[in-house]
Amino acid sequence: MPYAVLTFLCAALFLPGLSAVPPTDRDEARFMQASKQMLETDDIVTIQFQEEPRTKKPIGIHWLQVASVKLFAGGDTQAEWAYRLPSVISAWLAVLFTFAIGRRLFDSRTGLLAAGLLACTVLTVTEAHLAKTDATLLLTVVVAHLALLEFYLSPAEKTPPFMTVLLFWSAIGLGLLIKGPIIAIVVVATALSLSLVDKNALWLGGLQPTAGIPVAVAFLLPWLVGSMLAGNEDVIFQSLSKDFLPKLVGGEESHGAPPGSYLAASPLTLWPASLIIFPGLLVAWRHRSEPAVRFALAWAIAPWLMFELAPTKLPHYILPAIPGLALASAAAVAKAGFSIPRWSKILWGLCGLILATGLAWATWTYGGARLIASAIAVILIAAAALTWTPERNMRVLVPVVAITIFGLVFAGLLPSLSDLSLSRRLADTVERTGGGPIALSRYHEPSAVFLLGTGTWLTNRRNAAAHVAADPEALAAVAQDELGLVENMIAASNGKLVIVDRLDGYNYAKGRQETLVLIRSRTSSPSP
Repeated sequence: MPYAVLTFLCAALFLPGLSAVPPTDRDEARFMQASKQMLETDDIVTIQFQEEPRTKKPIGIHWLQVASVKLFAGGDTQAEWAYRLPSVISAWLAVLFTFAIGRRLFDSRTGLLAAGLLACTVLTVTEAHLAKTDATLLLTVVVAHLALLEFYLSPAEKTPPFMTVLLFWSAIGLGLLIKGPIIAIVVVATALSLSLVDKNALWLGGLQPTAGIPVAVAFLLPWLVGSMLAGNEDVIFQSLSKDFLPKLVGGEESHGAPPGSYLAASPLTLWPASLIIFPGLLVAWRHRSEPAVRFALAWAIAPWLMFELAPTKLPHYILPAIPGLALASAAAVAKAGFSIPRWSKILWGLCGLILATGLAWATWTYGGARLIASAIAVILIAAAALTWTPERNMRVLVPVVAITIFGLVFAGLLPSLSDLSLSRRLADTVERTGGGPIALSRYHEPSAVFLLGTGTWLTNRRNAAAHVAADPEALAAVAQDELGLVENMIAASNGKLVIVDRLDGYNYAKGRQETLVLIRSRTSSPSP
C-alpha cells in the first residue's frame, strides 16, 4: 500500500507538463541534443553537440535517454518527454527507496512521511522534469545509502550478505557513470562523519572495497573501452579536468557563491516540505544519540556542508542531501509532543507569498496565463491560512499543496510563458513555412538546435546573409539590429531580403530581450 500511495504521489508531481514545457537552456537542451545525435548516428560512444565534443560529463545519462526514446517513443528523436522520462523514473525510484530506508531505520509510517517529504520539494519536482543527470544521481545516492545503513546498523559479529556489498558498489558504479565522483564524495562524507562521531570506523570494513571497487569500475568499462576504440583514450581525465576540478577551485561559469548560500535558499528550494523539515531537523538533533537518527543526520548534514564549502554553487547540487533531511525530519515527527512552531508556519507562508509574487511577475512580464497565476496565488494564500488549523492537517496539507501548485505551474503556467519560448516559437514558424536549412546569427541557444535540427548552422550575420542568398529555400534568423547590414549583404549578391516573421521574446540564458527576424531571399528583378 505505501508503494502505491507514493507512486500515485510521484505521478501527480512529476508527470504534468513533461511534454508541454519547452527544452530549457542550456544544460538540459545540450543533454537532449547530444542524446539525439547518438540516435541519429547510431554512435552511442561519442558525446557531441553538433561537431563539438562534450566531455564534461560521463555517458550514463545519454544511454538512458537513448534507451528511453527507443523503447517508449518508437525512436522519435523529437519526443521531448522521452528524454525526460529517465529523470521521472529515477526520482520515483529514489522516493520508493527512501521509504525502504525509513522503514528499515524507523517504521513504515516514518518511511512514508520521509519519502513524501522528499517528493514534495521544489528541487525534486524540478529535477524530475529535466533531462539532466541530477535525478538519476539522486537515485544512485539513495540506493548506496540503503546498503550503507546495513553495515552501520549491523552488530559487529554479523556481516551483511555479499548481495548488500554488491548493491552498494553497483550504486557507486552507476553513480560514477552518471555524474562522476559526486556520489563517492557524498557517501564518503556520510560514512566519515558517522565514524568520527562514533569514534569507530571498524564497521566500514564490511564494505569489502577490494572486492567491491572492481564491481564499481565494471560499470565504467563499456564507456572506457568504447571511447578508446573511438580514439578518445582520456575521457575520464577530460571529465575531471574540465568539469569536476574547476568547480572545486572556483565559481565555474559565474556560478560562485559564498558558504551559507544553500541554507539561505533552502526555505524556497525545500518548499512546501520545508514546513515540516525545518522544525523536524531541530527536534532530530536533540535525538542524535539514537543510531538511526544519527545516520539520517549524517547523510543530511555532512554532504550539505561539503556543498556549502565548494565555491561553485547551483541550487540542485544539494539534492543528494535531501533524503537525509527528510528521514531525520520524519523521525522527529514521530516523537511525542512534536508540533510545528509558529516561526515555521510564518516562514512557510512568506515563501508561498514570494513564489506567488514571482510567478505573477513572470506571467505579466513574459505573456503567461494570468488566470492560472491568479489561481496559484489564491491557493497559496488559502494554504498559508490552513497552517493555523489543527496539527494533524499539516501532513496532508504538504502533498495536496505540492500536487496542486506544481501541477498548475508545470502543466499550465510555464508552457504559457510565450516570451520565454523563443526557440519553440521559431521552430513552429519554420515548420509552417516549410523552409529549408536554417542559419542562426547571434541566437545560439542549444534548445534551438534541438528543435530546429542538428544541421542548424550557428554562425554570424555575414554567413547568415550568404546562406540565404545562395539558396532561395534557405532561412536565417538574425537579430533585429543586424537586419540592415544583412539586407545590404544580400543586395550585394543580387538578392532581395524577404522577412518571413518577426519574433520578440526574452533570452533567459543570457538575460536579455531578443528580437529575431526570420528571413529568406529572392533574386532581385533586373533594372529596366
